[in-house]
This record gives sequence, structure tokens and C-alpha cells, in this order.
Amino acid sequence: MEQKLKNRLREESRYDDKLKDEIWSQIELQLEGSPRTQDTIGTQAWEKPRMNNKGRTSRMKAIKIWTGVAAAAIAVAVFLTLPPGTAMMKSIQNWFAPEKEIEIEVEGQKEQTQGQVHVDEASRYAIYYDKERYKLVQEDGKDVITTIDPLPEPYPQVSLTIEQNLSKKPEELAQEIAEQLAKEYAEVREIEQVTSPVNGYSIHAIDGSDRLSKVITVYVTSNEQQGSFILTSRYFLEAAEGHGARFTQTLEQFEVLKPE
Repeated sequence: MEQKLKNRLREESRYDDKLKDEIWSQIELQLEGSPRTQDTIGTQAWEKPRMNNKGRTSRMKAIKIWTGVAAAAIAVAVFLTLPPGTAMMKSIQNWFAPEKEIEIEVEGQKEQTQGQVHVDEASRYAIYYDKERYKLVQEDGKDVITTIDPLPEPYPQVSLTIEQNLSKKPEELAQEIAEQLAKEYAEVREIEQVTSPVNGYSIHAIDGSDRLSKVITVYVTSNEQQGSFILTSRYFLEAAEGHGARFTQTLEQFEVLKPE
């Protein structure tokens, strides 16, 4: 029964496998340490008939197991149906994974980074970013992930911007963005429908072939309502395998919080 519950948590929850394992571990710890599991039901449901100590121990062990399974079932059921934007959901997120290790690949080499969670209740999204290299700030009502220390001249801007359009669908917005980029960049690629790092549309543009030439990649994805999220990665050509790759993999941690 416990394995079935664990499997259900893994199959039905939209969170990553590592977080699911952490959730189950926390449920198990709560069950093992709960005094109610050992006392409350045992004095009521199993008080009669009387039995010897060995029989009582066996019965109490059975009670503990089945009570634990029932509590786990409730915990899993609540977690699976809980709207991510609720205060309780926010508490759960903070309890289980305010930070987590993220494996990324840069220039062919895999490395572990410490991801810091950012949950935006107003815009209804969550994302993990590399807190050792970047900071998240607000600029003009947008969330911007950028280098902890500003890059000196003449390096172009390096940032990952997250903003939301509440009224336009991704396909409409992607076309408008492509048209705007065509006025600002030397080369704009065709709009591409993608499933990674997010599910939506990608527009990529480059402004020249010099090592410091500006590069921009815009992803447009649904906000699960009537609008879209616009995720804009800015860097320069020489940093494509560095900051560019890191931003792409950061966006793999982006998650829209469904409306309550």
C-alpha cells in the first residue's frame, strides 16, 4: 500500500523526481515520529478483547502501520490536488525545497549548481536559478535574473527577463516579437515551436558576428489562462556556451502556477 501511494505521488505530481522523493521522505518522517499514531487509536478501537503483551504489541504495530498508510494517503491526496498558489502550497514549497542542486552542462562539461527558488505569487510562476552566479531583481515591473556583479564595458547586457502579457496568446505574441526584433537585429531566425526548455515558441536573433555581438532568445509560453509569459535571454556571442547555456537550463526549471 505504501509503495502504491509513493508511485501515485511520483506519477501524478508535476514536480521533478528529486522533489517527489523529498516529499515522500518527509511524509515518512512525520509518520514515524507521530505520537498519535501510537496512542490515540490504540486506546479506542483495539481496547477489547484483552490480550497478552505479545498480542498487544502485534496489534499496536498493525495499528501504527495502517494509521501511517492512511495518513500518507491523505497527505498525498492533499498534495496532488492543492492549488500551487495557496498559502499552504507556498509553505510546502518552502518546507521541501527552498534550494536544490541542479545539474547543468556547460561547454560539454556537467556541473552541479545550487538552485535558489523564486515563487512569484502575483505573476503565478516559480523558477530555480543559480544563486552562486546570479541575482534576481525587479526592473520596470519585470523579474530579471542577472550577474551578481555587473559586467564591465564593453560587454553587452547579460540577463534573463521574466514578464507576463495577460491578454495575448503565445502564437500571436511570438509573431509580434519577431517583427520587433527584425527592426533591431541583423539576423532573426524563423519562429520555432518548441517543447524545451519550455512549451511554446522560440525567436532567436543575432546582431552581427563579432565576439561581443548581441544575442537574444525569446521564449513565449502560455500562462495557463488567457495570456502568456515572455522569457527573454540576453547575452553576447562569445557567451553563448556560458551564460546562454545556463539561462536555457534555468528555464527548464520554470513552472507556471495554475490559477486557483
